[in-house]
Amino acid sequence: MRQLRSVSLGAAIAAIVAGTALGARPASAAFSLPCLWNPFGCSVTFVSPEYAARPVQKLDPQKALDLVNAFRTANGLKALTLDDRLCHAAAAQSKDQAVHSAIGHYGSDGSTPMQRAERAGYHAKIASENVASGEKSFGDALNIWKDSSGHRANLLRPNVDAIGVGMAKNSSGRPYWTLVLGAEQ
Repeated sequence: MRQLRSVSLGAAIAAIVAGTALGARPASAAFSLPCLWNPFGCSVTFVSPEYAARPVQKLDPQKALDLVNAFRTANGLKALTLDDRLCHAAAAQSKDQAVHSAIGHYGSDGSTPMQRAERAGYHAKIASENVASGEKSFGDALNIWKDSSGHRANLLRPNVDAIGVGMAKNSSGRPYWTLVLGAEQ
């Protein structure tokens, strides 16, 4: 598991200039920059050369479900099921992000997680989405989401019943992970 270490912007820039990549430790370091356009702030994550060199693990939807359910049950919530339609919606969002090498909750066509779930045949009353880019496995993405208040809230929504997961790589091999959590009408 990667551990995050907060650093000041000045320290991060100094480390980059010095070529140390923040000590080139196996753990990554992250820091937040203020963003006028984003009330949640921005984060930049530096990773060690060792982590960067690791291959991206193939997405195993059942293993992803098991990891999400272990986290939920450890927090007193019910286990969820894997839904093929939500997997289709998640895969579509991952592919769209990979094609555009951009991350976000709006598709390139302006679609929302709820609209993508509907397109996949899932008649959602709830469709929450977590996205990540660059992590080498679903487990690594999940660990990042656990440490982010908004993403953690999605993972721990008591009123969802199912998930879908997706991953696609862009032309340079960077992975784009999507988790959709939903409840049908």
